[in-house]
Amino acid sequence: MKSKEASEWVKAMNSELKAHADNGSWTLIRRAAGVRPIGCRWVFAKKRVEHGRVVRYKARLVAKGFKQKFGVDFFETYSPVANMNSIRVVLSVVVAEAYVTEQLDADTAFLNSDLKEQVFMEVPYGITNAENMMCKLDKAIYGLKQAASAWHQTIHAVFMKIGFCSCGADQCVYVKGAKGTYVYVCLYVDDMIIAAKTTEEINEVKMALKSAFKMKELGETKFILGMEIDHDRMAGTLMIKQTRYIDDVTNRFNQQDAKEVVNQCESGMKLTKMQSPTTNAERQAMKTKPYRSLIGCLLYITTCTRPDMAYIVTQLSRFLENPGQQHWKAAIRVLRYLKSTKDLGIIYNSNDGNDGKVMLEANTDADWGSNLDDRRLVSGIMTMIGSAPVVFKSKYQRTVALSSAEAEYMALSQCTQEVMWTRAMLKDLGHEQVGATQVWEDNQGVIALASNAGYNART
Repeated sequence: MKSKEASEWVKAMNSELKAHADNGSWTLIRRAAGVRPIGCRWVFAKKRVEHGRVVRYKARLVAKGFKQKFGVDFFETYSPVANMNSIRVVLSVVVAEAYVTEQLDADTAFLNSDLKEQVFMEVPYGITNAENMMCKLDKAIYGLKQAASAWHQTIHAVFMKIGFCSCGADQCVYVKGAKGTYVYVCLYVDDMIIAAKTTEEINEVKMALKSAFKMKELGETKFILGMEIDHDRMAGTLMIKQTRYIDDVTNRFNQQDAKEVVNQCESGMKLTKMQSPTTNAERQAMKTKPYRSLIGCLLYITTCTRPDMAYIVTQLSRFLENPGQQHWKAAIRVLRYLKSTKDLGIIYNSNDGNDGKVMLEANTDADWGSNLDDRRLVSGIMTMIGSAPVVFKSKYQRTVALSSAEAEYMALSQCTQEVMWTRAMLKDLGHEQVGATQVWEDNQGVIALASNAGYNART
């Protein structure tokens, strides 16, 4: 290794190999004729906490699962994670109930799962005296097609065993207890947020999980999935934002010294496919622009903490196949706007005038005929608990609306679906909504259609 941090990486590699040995991840056997073991490689990463501080050097041994064959050495691959909407709903309830939150990380999570299929792997770099040998895998190590699925089945069984129930609205949100004494767990692969009324209740869950897996306690939930979480129990507020992630993206796309802007896009801006490259020279010029990567970063920020970005990022996502210079400039402007507003986020407040109750309401709107390419409408949807959003999206509809009322009605239909999902999630969390949910809509024709029974060909 030529890195200045080589000693740290070597320690990390040795730690990983020791974890595999202690875990019984594989058995060394002699190579057999007719057996072609899959390869493996090392992946290195630094684990950071808030403010970018490095807390751990990680070396991960990864199998080259892309060489596996379906029906031979793998079958099931599906593995769910907690939806970002679900995490926000849980955090809003945490604020309303003045709960405590802590974060856990399952150490070498996938290695806890037994491998049902027969898989053979090359001996990894770092193991000596293993000529003419190969590894018969006994555990679902990282990189295998079925590794994530096997891990989820394993930890799900443990949660069921210690008394948790999986939410019907999101199977990666677990609930235990009764009214006033609920314990919640949001599971995202091997990262967990645990919320409860008291630290003692959280400790009980941690002890139960530690009896099954090797866990790392990360203390109060402050940084997870690229989101910074600032929970002030005394003030009754919780803020989620992505200041550090936005800084990282800004640096990645060389905008750290760019002039800041006060809005996401220029007034009257229209983005169309007519602005896409039409000649090979124009397409070659755009290949130097990492448009897809930038839009991916903007989408993640929008999905997590920035509903104000939903519309413009949806617009920019239409041109992933053939972006032009104007699309690129518009995307860079969005990043510059984020740079100037990087400290903004979503704030959940227990003092929102609902007397401590978890009250759901929704807003919907539609932008009819604004798409100059195919006239499809854009729906805007937001469900809120108290005064802060938990579900938000801007989405193109597949059907072309024939009137503004029809466009708004389509948006209202989609909003209703999100309201029903959020109500189901709140019911699972012990906060069943009493009565109908207020949905705010500004089109009188739609209000009339929704309020009166009748039959219409398109509505």
